This record gives sequence, structure tokens and C-alpha cells, in this order.
Amino acid sequence: MAAQHKAYAAIKEGVLTLRLRPLAHLSAVDLAKKLKMSRTPIREALIRLEQDGLVRRVDAGGFEVRPISLKEIVDVYRVREALEVEAALQALEFVDDALLKKLAKPLEEARLLLTPEKYAEFVAANRRFHAEIISASRNGFFEKIMQPIVDRVRLVGAMLIMSHASRQREVFEENEKIFLAFKAKDADLLEGAVRFHVSKAREHAAMLLSRNQEQIYVGVDELPR
Repeated sequence: MAAQHKAYAAIKEGVLTLRLRPLAHLSAVDLAKKLKMSRTPIREALIRLEQDGLVRRVDAGGFEVRPISLKEIVDVYRVREALEVEAALQALEFVDDALLKKLAKPLEEARLLLTPEKYAEFVAANRRFHAEIISASRNGFFEKIMQPIVDRVRLVGAMLIMSHASRQREVFEENEKIFLAFKAKDADLLEGAVRFHVSKAREHAAMLLSRNQEQIYVGVDELPR
């Protein structure tokens, strides 16, 4: 089980960061060599990733990285908006100084990373900010339901890693408004801030990917070390 989990985590990270690009063939033999393990846990990991919708079987046998369509990206962000609004409103019921400190920490980290060169770290800090909100809802189902959404948002982020950097300041300011709504304990303000943030992210992703589809699959076919 430990080997299968390691294989799953490593291949998934390769897919979500575009180190393994869409349509790349996934050879169990090659992956086993790179990860220094037998083919059995590799195959088990690929089956799990197929269930996640991140890879797919091919007619010639084996698997390949499954491409994500523009429609799927838009749909993902629509579902994300509904879930994050509800999670934030549930988290609002438990706002106290401790929670505000937890939310402030990744927000401050993001503020210090407001440069294009630090965009990857900036995105990671923002993911931690939203993860804190999900956790604060005290509803374990949100974390389970949100995982495939988070995976696809990470994938889109990898596709836009260069062109998306121009929106850094906007993203930070949108998250700051979410934080201030929590601090004010204002449900209407919070719902509006979350909806605005996710809808802007959806619009920006759809616009850039529709204009630059030839640049979506830039990456290197190798696993993270």
C-alpha cells in the first residue's frame, strides 16, 4: 500500500504540474524505473488516477494523461464557486481570533510573493488560504468533495503559470476582501467576495486558454524528484 501511495502521489504531481503533459503515454515499465519500484504499484496508481479522471486508457494498451477541455475548466470553476461560497458561510459561524490568525498567515505570505518570479509560491500560499477556509467550515465533506476541484484548479494554474502572473495583484486583493469579510463577520459581504473571486478566476482562465491553446501543454515529460 505504501508503494502504491508513493507511486500515485508522484505520478499525480507530475500530471498536475505538467511535467507529464496531456496525451503523454504513461508506460508502467518506464515509470517503475524512474520511481525505482515494481510495476504492480504503478499499475494500481494509474487505475486510481483513471478513477480521478486525470489519466485514461488507450486502445494500444496502457494509459495516457487525459487532456482537460476548456468547457471542463469553466464547469470546474462554476462548481468551485458554489462549494467555496457554502464552505465560507459555514466557516463564518466559527470565526474567532484564532481563525483570523490562521487566515492572515498565508495571506501575508502571498503579499510578500507579489512578483512574477515568485508566482508558483504565490499560488501555493493562496491555496493554503482557501484550504484554511475549507477546514474552518468543520464539514469534512467539503474537503473530500473539493479535492478533484482543487486538482483541476492546480492543473489550470500550471497551464497559465506565465501568462496568469499579471493577475497576481488582483488575486491578492480579492482574497484580502474575503479575509476582511470574515473579520467583519458579514455574511453578505463574504458571499459576494468569494463569488467575485472565483468568477474572475474562471473568466480569466477561459479567456487566456481560448486565446493561447497552443501554449497549454508546455512542460517536460519527467517525474518530480
